[in-house]
Amino acid sequence: MSGQTKEKTGWGFLQTGGLKLTEGEPFRLIMRFAIPLFIGSVFQQIYNVVDSVVVGRFVGAGALAAVGCCGPAYNLILALVMGLSTAASVLIAQSYGSGNREQVRRSYATAAGVILLCGAVLTVVGLIASRPLLLILGTPADILDMAASYLQTICGGILATCLYNIMSNSLQARGNSTVPLLVLILASLLNVVLDLVFVICFGMGVPGVALATVLSQMFSALLALVYCSCRIEDYRLKGLRKELSREAAAEVFRIGLPAALSSSIVMISAMFMQRVVNSWGSSVTAAYTVGNRTEQIFMCLSYSIGMAVGTFAGQNEGAEQYGRVKKGMHCGYLINLIYTAVMGTAMYVFAPQVLGIFTNDAHVIAIGVPLVHITAIFSPVLGFVFIFQNFLRNSSDIAPTIWMSASEILARSILSFVFSALFGFTGIWWATPVGWTGSMLIGCLRYRSGRWKQKSIASRQRLAGAGDTCPAAPSDTIV
Repeated sequence: MSGQTKEKTGWGFLQTGGLKLTEGEPFRLIMRFAIPLFIGSVFQQIYNVVDSVVVGRFVGAGALAAVGCCGPAYNLILALVMGLSTAASVLIAQSYGSGNREQVRRSYATAAGVILLCGAVLTVVGLIASRPLLLILGTPADILDMAASYLQTICGGILATCLYNIMSNSLQARGNSTVPLLVLILASLLNVVLDLVFVICFGMGVPGVALATVLSQMFSALLALVYCSCRIEDYRLKGLRKELSREAAAEVFRIGLPAALSSSIVMISAMFMQRVVNSWGSSVTAAYTVGNRTEQIFMCLSYSIGMAVGTFAGQNEGAEQYGRVKKGMHCGYLINLIYTAVMGTAMYVFAPQVLGIFTNDAHVIAIGVPLVHITAIFSPVLGFVFIFQNFLRNSSDIAPTIWMSASEILARSILSFVFSALFGFTGIWWATPVGWTGSMLIGCLRYRSGRWKQKSIASRQRLAGAGDTCPAAPSDTIV
């Protein structure tokens, strides 16, 4: 494929072109790439946060609990899409780092086709399985109907979510974290307006916030699609069908299915934990919801640093610059420790005030404060989990991430039951950080082993003596 990519570049952290992470000072590059991701993560959380605030303030604690308990079920349904999207990001980042544009376009086209097909199937599954999943979760009877209505509605927007994830991950893989940010800002603002209109003006309640979320997702998907197809030559729709490749599809599934399994394990563990939480009634469910929302907001930069380190690793492994990969990891460690020290302190000190944003129910706030305190204490650990997970995935070293996720499901599914029996609902809050600690240790050991160097596309191509096309590889053995 000849010619230059028609993608304009900007300056500072507001670059809109591809950022080459194989050249330049690692700390500066990671921060330049992570800042838009961070802002985008904040606005991504606005989708959920605004839903929670609007229903908590204008509908009631029961509606807040109904929206919150849908999270694990919806994320489980989406696990396959998220895993395949991760695979697309990994393949494109490594191909972009190696300078192989034909492989970039082939990976993009094939991943898009696979993900949209899976998304169509998951839409049907989600519409059918919504209520049964909520029953499995032990959703309290007084909020079951509201929760089922919310979950079915947002499942109707799965294809839009798929399309946005394809575009966003494909842009981020080539170092463009600004366009996804701008799209998210616009979509999040639209979501705020629609939430207020549907709930306050039209009195639609929980179905109203679900509809607002779906419409905003559709808007973000179409906006990202228009940008990619018009401004980036490698992602143009014209002739994209001709780029579909069995070899690329094999790579998408080789990386994506274990990643989906890893995500599914975490989601299943979250469902176990949600069931334990639900057994204590709607007030504890509401407190768990707002506590999780608080964690997601305060940990946005840690999550973004993990993504930035992962993309940095992917591009540099594609170029086989392993020394730079290690420098990028060390930069990620430092940023994570500084950030979580500041944010963890803020979370701990201002926990009641932050929870008060979501609800004015004093009982719910009192239940949620210990959860936020525990999360604040263990926030550095969670930051390291993000770094190791993203690093290993972008290194195509997927198997250890399954073990990392397994530690979480063991902690959540077993310890949440045990601790709640011993210490009441407050004991549930300790199960998750124990899982984080185990996950972090597994990721650290794998990174220190150096075995991830053998998993990149460039390494396997060299060992196999292949050309540009990477042959399908057998599934990773979990060792």
